[in-house]
Amino acid sequence: MDKGKTTKNTRIGIDIPEIDETKLPAAMEIIERAASLMAEKDCDSDPEAEKDLAKLQGELRDLSGNSKIQIRDFQRYWSYTDLETMARKTLLPVPFKTHVTDGQIKEIVLHILTHKEAETDWWLTFLKINTGLDNLTDYIFYPVFVGLDAQATLEQIADKIITDRK
Repeated sequence: MDKGKTTKNTRIGIDIPEIDETKLPAAMEIIERAASLMAEKDCDSDPEAEKDLAKLQGELRDLSGNSKIQIRDFQRYWSYTDLETMARKTLLPVPFKTHVTDGQIKEIVLHILTHKEAETDWWLTFLKINTGLDNLTDYIFYPVFVGLDAQATLEQIADKIITDRK
């Protein structure tokens, strides 16, 4: 799979994902066509619609370089995000397992909320993979659920992630 472009983030020493902005309009078009098709037709019982949906899935996989994309994941995307964010998520490489130091975890957490939604989601998944914490989003968004004060700072949250990581 194509890992996409990366830029070295010198602050944390990890290559961070970048998307090919020239692919964004095409990704948005494919996702919108798929979502519209799923809204208008029963893609499970209509063989023609199912075939069209499979073709769109192939196009999006080819465009993104990600052979694991499931086109049905975009059904009703508008109920929780916008089209551009979905396209950006699709064009980002799959987060990967690597050796992440305590300092890198702290830097990622301290700056995680400065990114756009697609990139924030990428970093959350990256941290989840590299810390072994399945409930990682609770640490960031619901610190009370992991034993921290509701008003915990990002530094306190980072320290708790480092302590709890597996």
